Amino acid sequence: MSNIYQKLFSVINRNSRKTTFIMFDIIAFATSFFLAFGIKFEYNSHYLLNDNLLLILPVFIALKLLVFNRFKVYDISWRFVSIQDLANVAKASFLSTALLFVIIYGVNLNVFDGFPKSVLWIDTLLTFLIASGIKFSKRIYMEVMRQSIGVSDLKRTLIIGAGSGGEQLLRDLNRSYTRKFYTVGLIDDDPNKQNIYIQGVRVLGTTGMLAEIIKENKIDCILISVLSADRQFHRKIFQIARDAGVNDVKVISSINDVSDTVKIGIKDIRNIDLSDLIGRQAVSINTKVISSYLNNKRILITGAAGSIGSEIAKQVAFYNPSEIAILDINESDLSDLEIKLKREYEYCQVKMYLCDISSKNKVDKIFDEFRPDVVFHAAAFKHVPVMEKFPEEAVRVNILGTHNLATAADFFGVESFVLISTDKAVNPTGIMGASKRVAEYIVTGAGKNSSSNFVAVRFGNVIGSRGSVLPIFMDQLKNGGPITVTHPDMKRYFMMIPEAVALVLQAAATGRNGDIFLLDMGEPIKIIDLVKDLILLHNLVPDKDIKIEYTGIREGEKLFEEVLTAEEGVIATSHEKIFRSKMSCLYDQNSINQMVEEFVRMDVNHTKKEWLAIFKYYVPAFNPSFETEHPEPVKPDSNSLYFPLNEIENEIS
Repeated sequence: MSNIYQKLFSVINRNSRKTTFIMFDIIAFATSFFLAFGIKFEYNSHYLLNDNLLLILPVFIALKLLVFNRFKVYDISWRFVSIQDLANVAKASFLSTALLFVIIYGVNLNVFDGFPKSVLWIDTLLTFLIASGIKFSKRIYMEVMRQSIGVSDLKRTLIIGAGSGGEQLLRDLNRSYTRKFYTVGLIDDDPNKQNIYIQGVRVLGTTGMLAEIIKENKIDCILISVLSADRQFHRKIFQIARDAGVNDVKVISSINDVSDTVKIGIKDIRNIDLSDLIGRQAVSINTKVISSYLNNKRILITGAAGSIGSEIAKQVAFYNPSEIAILDINESDLSDLEIKLKREYEYCQVKMYLCDISSKNKVDKIFDEFRPDVVFHAAAFKHVPVMEKFPEEAVRVNILGTHNLATAADFFGVESFVLISTDKAVNPTGIMGASKRVAEYIVTGAGKNSSSNFVAVRFGNVIGSRGSVLPIFMDQLKNGGPITVTHPDMKRYFMMIPEAVALVLQAAATGRNGDIFLLDMGEPIKIIDLVKDLILLHNLVPDKDIKIEYTGIREGEKLFEEVLTAEEGVIATSHEKIFRSKMSCLYDQNSINQMVEEFVRMDVNHTKKEWLAIFKYYVPAFNPSFETEHPEPVKPDSNSLYFPLNEIENEIS
C-alpha cells in the first residue's frame, strides 16, 4: 500500500502541480454535482440521466475553476498544505455557490428551470469536502497513514522537548520522504504538558523519568530538541542515555529565535558531539532586529575563509543582504565558500576578493569597487605560539591590516564596522593578544570623529575553530593517544561557532560607536575535563584506553583568560548574553595613525626584547608570560613618534 501511494505522488510531482490540481478539481466538481442530485433524488435514474445536467455541468465546473484560481488554491504546496489553504478552499466553495445562485435564479435561462436550491447547497458542501480532501491527501498519508507502515525497520526514537522546537521537528519527521525514525513519544519537564498528544504522539514524562522510559519503550535513539538547552542539559541527557544503554543521541543545530522566525526540521539533526557537552550555550536572538540591520545591505566579511568568517557569511546570507563580499588570502577555502554560498543561497549575490589586508592600495580598491554598508572584520593571525616566533606578522595582519580596513571604512562612509576580537586581548601575556588589543584601540579610536559606526565584539574560544585545541585532540585520539595537555589547571571559555556568531550579529545590530561588547561565555571549562569528555564520547576510558600527558604551558599562554581588564567593568544590554565595556574611547584617529606608524617601523631585525618593549609601551597591561627580565615600556628608537597611550590608560583606571 505504501509503495502505491509513493508511486502516485512521485508521478504527480514530476508533472505540473497546478495542472494536476486543476484536473483533480474538475473530477471533484463533477463528482459533487452528480452526488448532490443523487442525494436529492435518491439516485433515481430519471433525474440523473436528464440531458439538462450535461449542459449545466460545464457552467458549474468553469465558474468554480475561476473562483478557486482567484483564491490561489492551485498554487499551494501539496506536501505542506495548511489550515489557511483549507480556509481558502472553503471561501472559494461558498463564493462560487453564491455566483451560481445569481446565475441560476437571477438570469432567465431555460436550462435552469426548476433547478432545486437544495442541490446547490449539497453541492457546496460536497465540493468543499472532496476538493479539500484531495489537497490534504498527501499530508494525511505522510503524517497519519504512513506512520504505522514499516516501523519495525525504523529507530524507536524519543524526542526531548515538547515545545515549539519539538513540535516542528516531529511534524517534519512525519512529512519526510526518507524515514529513519519512528517517534515513540516526547519528554518535557513542563507539568502542563504531561500526557498531552502532539501530532498524535504522547508526552510520556519528564527528564527525571528518562532512564525508565527508555527501558520501558525500548528506545534506540534520542533527539534533543530544546533550543534553549545549554551544555549542562546536554551533558545530563547524554549521561542518562549512556547509562540506559542508548549511545545514539542527536541534537538540533539551531539557535533559539525569540521572534520565532527560524524554523527547524530534519536538516538540523546531527549527532551530539563534544561542542554540545563543552561549548553549548543557551542562546536566544531576535532575528527581526538583525534582519533590519543586514537586510538589503552590502556586506563585506574579511577572513571569510576561516571558521568564524565563513559562519558569519552563512548566517548573514540568511538575512537577505543585497550582496556579500568574502575576502581572504586563502584562495582554496575562499573559492569553496563562494561555491557553497551560491549553491545554498541562490538569491544572494556573492563576490570574492583574494586580498592581503596589509596592502592598503588593494583594500582601498576593494572598498571603492564594492562600497560596503557593513564590514565584519574577522581576518587575523591568532595562533599564540606562532605569533611569539613571528611578531612582525602579528603587526602586519592584526594591527596594520585592521588599520587599513578601519581607515577605508571611514573614508568610504561604511555604515557599520565590526571587529571580531578575543579574550586574549585582556591583560595579554602573548604577542597575539597584545596585537588584538591594539586592534581594539584602532577600531574604537577610528570612530571617534567618524560618521561610521565602529564596534568590537570580544569573546573566548570557539569549539572547532581553526587554531583551537579540538582538532589536535581529535587527531591524537584517532592515532590511539596520548592526548597532550599543557597543564592540569588550564581553563578556557568555550562556545560553539554558530552561537558565538549569532551573538556577534545581535551585538553589532545594536552597537553604538566605540562600543566594545563582551559575550557571556558561561563558566570556564578545564581543558582536562574537555579531553576526558572527548574520550568518553568515543566509548573509551581516560588513562586506560587513551593516556593523557602534560607538556607544560607554552610561551605566550596563561592558565586562565579574562574577558575584561580591571579598569573596564561592564554595562548590561538588552540581551542577557551581551555586555558592554564601560571603557570609553579617549584617543583619536591621529593618535592611532602615529601608533601604527611606529609598529610598522619595526622589522624582522629587531630582537624579541625590543618587540616586547613596544607592545608593553602601547599596551601597559601586557605582561609577557615567559620573560625573565621584563622590558621597560619605552619607545622603540629615538626617532619614533611619541604617543602617550599609557598615560591615557592611567587616566581611565
